[in-house]
Amino acid sequence: MGSAELFVCWTMDCETIGEESPVSGGPATWELAERSMRGYVEALAARGHRATLFLIPRLAEGLPELVRELGAAGADLGLHMHPQTTDLGYDGHLGQLPAQTQRLLLEQGRDRVAAVIGHAPTSYRSGCFSATWETFPILLDLGFTQGSVTLPGRNNPGVGAVWANDLPLAHWRQARAGQAFLEMPTAAALDQVGPHREAPCDPNHLRLERAGIEKWGPGLIRDYLRYQVEHDWWLKSVVVMTHDTRNYDDPTDEYRRNLELIADAIEAAADEFDLQLVPATLAEARASAVREG
Repeated sequence: MGSAELFVCWTMDCETIGEESPVSGGPATWELAERSMRGYVEALAARGHRATLFLIPRLAEGLPELVRELGAAGADLGLHMHPQTTDLGYDGHLGQLPAQTQRLLLEQGRDRVAAVIGHAPTSYRSGCFSATWETFPILLDLGFTQGSVTLPGRNNPGVGAVWANDLPLAHWRQARAGQAFLEMPTAAALDQVGPHREAPCDPNHLRLERAGIEKWGPGLIRDYLRYQVEHDWWLKSVVVMTHDTRNYDDPTDEYRRNLELIADAIEAAADEFDLQLVPATLAEARASAVREG
């Protein structure tokens, strides 16, 4: 029997500045990165929501005081990985690299973020959602227990992200040695997930910068929640994502308005389907799932 709780998880990929790593599409300046991250966390907190921040190691090292401040305020500080960032220097995306290289990068990234925040991160997301089936046991070995690694419906071998037929809801992805990894994918349009999707393709998903989200986002949310209710899904959730490239501290900014619109739509849909909205970081959602399980 599924729960009537709906775990709402807001996430941000925190990239280093574009000057240092043009390929990852990061913010133009450190000032913008700081404004974006702080504004996002504070805007969500004002609505009672929680944030999971996936940190490129260089970003954590470049803004250590901010990162620690946001962590102390309740944000879950996870790891984000673009192997092409200048200080790492690999040509391929994570899902295009052999397992031993993935392990090296993830271990080094974990340790660099841990040196800034004072503990090892346990949440993870790759740049471009780039990963393979080999990535998940590596993550578990390195102490990562939850993430938003996949984008169901995305089929883009050019970036090592092939998830056309992947499960679009929260699920236990990998289990070994008494430990399990909870995968919480970014909410995507369910009619754009499946084996009929030929490469390259990219479904509409709850990325606040996604063109037209103000038009199709509320409908996507209703369909996504309806499906979970109708199938009595064991862990009902919705994951929203963005990047540290927008002025979330400015209530008049287009993307801040998108944040408010999507938050309103989630709350309205939760009411429609008699779901109890539970704001949570990814780590908190997993902790609840373990307690209930």
